[in-house]
Parts: sequence; C-alpha cells; structure tokens
Amino acid sequence: MLTRFEVTGFKNLVGVVVDFGPFTCIAGPNAVGKSNLLNALEFLSLLSCNSFHDACVQVRPTAQQQFDVAALLSADVLAGRSHLCLAAEMILPPRAEDEFGQAVAPSCGYVRYEVQIAVQRDVAVPGGLRMRLAGERLSPVSGDERPLRFPGADTCSRFIGSRPDDSRDCYLDYETSGNKSVVLVHREASGRSRQVLADGAQRTVLSAVASAEYPTILAARTEMASWRFLALEPSAMRAPDDLMERRPITAAGAHVAAALYRQDLAAGRDGAVLRRVCDAVSTMVDIRSLSIVEDPVRQALELRAQVGDSPELPARALSDGTLRLLTLAAIGAAPDYSGMLCLEEPENGIHPAKIADLYNLLHDLSEPTAQHLRQVVVNTHSPYLFQCADDDELLCAVGRTARGGDGARIRVADFHPLAGTWRARGWRGGDGIRPVPRSAVLAYLKNPQLAAD
Repeated sequence: MLTRFEVTGFKNLVGVVVDFGPFTCIAGPNAVGKSNLLNALEFLSLLSCNSFHDACVQVRPTAQQQFDVAALLSADVLAGRSHLCLAAEMILPPRAEDEFGQAVAPSCGYVRYEVQIAVQRDVAVPGGLRMRLAGERLSPVSGDERPLRFPGADTCSRFIGSRPDDSRDCYLDYETSGNKSVVLVHREASGRSRQVLADGAQRTVLSAVASAEYPTILAARTEMASWRFLALEPSAMRAPDDLMERRPITAAGAHVAAALYRQDLAAGRDGAVLRRVCDAVSTMVDIRSLSIVEDPVRQALELRAQVGDSPELPARALSDGTLRLLTLAAIGAAPDYSGMLCLEEPENGIHPAKIADLYNLLHDLSEPTAQHLRQVVVNTHSPYLFQCADDDELLCAVGRTARGGDGARIRVADFHPLAGTWRARGWRGGDGIRPVPRSAVLAYLKNPQLAAD
C-alpha cells in the first residue's frame, strides 16, 4: 500500500508530495496535472520490472508504439539541470514470491524507495535520449518518524507490525567514489553486501536483483508491480477468451470471462462467484444472472448476462457502462486482488443518479482483506462523485506558475488537501499553498465559469 509519493521532473510535477490513504479521489480542472500524477505512479510501477526506456514507452502506450520519451520529462530534466526524482513510502505485502515460486517474508513492513534518473541527449539511442541511474535507495521507515494518520490506519498498522524489523539502515544504497558509482545491495541474512556497478545503468537495481535472497527488496518490487492502472476498452471487455486463458484481468478489461470461469471452477461450479459480481452491481444495473458459456468448437469462453426481463445477452451486446461495472466487480471478486487500483474518470458512462452506488463499489475495492491491503486512487470532474467522498478522501489539483531552472516561467501542479483533514494537519506546502475548503472545489466542479468569476 502506497502511503506517500514524491516526484520532481515528470511532466509538470515539481516538488510534489502527496499522502495517500486507502481511498483517494483527486478533483480539479482539465490539463492541470491530475493524469500526470497517475502517469508518474505508473512510471514508477513500470520501473520495478523494466528498463528506463521501456517504462517510458509503456506509460499510456499507443497502437503505433511510437512515443516521444521527452514528453514525460520536464524542461529542467531534459536540459540536464536536474534529475527525474521519484520516491514512494509503502507498506509491504506480508509475503512475496520470486519467479520460481519461492515465498519469503520481508524483514521490514514499511519502507521508502527512492530513485533518481539522469537524462542526456544522444541521437544514437531510441528516442534521442539516454537515461541512466543517478541514485537509488531502499530503507526502512519508522512508524514513530512517519506515523500513519489516515482513517483506518490501525488496520494497516497491523500489517506493518506483523513482521520483525532487522533494524538495518537500508537495503539498497547508492555510493560514488571517484569516477565510479555503485549500488550496495545489503543481504538480510549473514554475508557480505553485493556491489552493483551503476555507471551507465539503464534500469533500477531493484528491478534486476529482486529475488528470494533479498526478501525486502523482492517485496518492494512486488508491491510496486501490483499497482494497476485501468483504461477499460469496450473491445477488450467484449472479446471472448480462450478456454485455457490463465492471465488475470488486464488494464484494458480483457479476460473477465476467463478470470470468473477459473474462480467458479475452483469453487466447485456453484455459481457463488458470479452471484457476488451480480450483487456488487445490482444497485446500478438490473442484472438478473451471469454465466460463462463454454464453446467446445472454438475452445472459447464467453461472458453472458441477463439484464432485466430481456433474454441472456453475450458481452458483445452489453453497453459500455454495464461492462465497466462488471469488470470492476470482477476485479473485486478475485481472491488474490491486492495492491493499488488507479482509474481516470470512473464516472464515464454512468448515469449521475448512480454515481453514489459507483462510489460504494469503488470504496469496497479499497477495503482490506484478512491477507491483503487494498487501495484505490481515482481522478474525477464529477461533482456527484466528489460529493460522495469524505473530506479525508479528497485532494484538489490546482495549477500555479513557478520559475524553472533557467528562470523561465512554467506551469506546475499542486495537490491540496481539504481544510480540517488529516492531510491538512500534516501539510507542508510552500509558496503560499494552503488547504482548500470543500465548498470552493464543489462550486468549481458544478460551474467552472461561475467559480472563476
């Protein structure tokens, strides 16, 4: 579970510090930076398993797979005046598995991960930019130093306290000596630390050495890799699945039929999983029944639903809004669903009268289970969704003018807490930034022109 995120040098995010709880709703104008914050989170997640360049390409991928890496970076980073800096404080899962299925328990439950990336122009590499590792550190976070303050923190604290702490200073540390830079990888058992040469490295050391030999590093990588960024596509949600499909539900919403089929099969084909999905969306869509139909000729699986009194319909005949709701409910029904779920404008395709029920569905996805912490982050323009959320769950994205490293005026984004909330009580904003009243944000969402006047 992510509790704090810091970023500088990604698009228009400069000196951004955001505290997260189990459910966070970010509201604000178009083009201010709400999506950029989610993109920066996705980039950090991708760095846990990919090279710097591949992570850039996979942020909001396009069908043509042609992407300008420079579009993700600030002018100061592109000019070499500063590095792209990202940091995340997170509660780790109680166990993690390496690629061979070996399960281990991290020795620390609450950590801080930092990475710095240097960029320079180089026409010899794809995209014309060479990215290299300029700093990396993974260290424990003390609950006394950074206590959890959001509502429900006691439940999350139990996940931290369930692991022993070996009281070490760090698990990864970047050092420079003369012209040589290395990352020290500290063993959690007895033995000498490993040195990894960092000069010119094209990926993080965390992404390369995470194994059962380093349980806390592996758990940090597992946590970051578990962050999901949904961009549901009707064509993906409507497509049938192969009978032998084993992949989880994707960010586009593919493989819902296969995921529900596997769960139903594991439960003895009693239909309980399908009924839970129906119940989860029943207040928004009158779905009487769900079924997964096997096609032995095509070796395919197809999701079917009865909506109201109509005959049972295949997924390809269901509306976009119905498919979105079913996909979210199917993700929530998965027994192994954990980590963070990020969505942009989840209210799209949903009637305003049903937004409160949508909020309840999303909020249920952020509730912890006995084995896992779960988390949801959404951004919205909807005053209805904003009204449903508690003050403690809300952030307001606001643009402001600042000075770049070359003295030029640039437009950057800030994320304000609401007045009187747990975030506001620990607010460290500078440059005159203050918590904002709920009424001001709601007035803008209802009538942007009137609020501006």
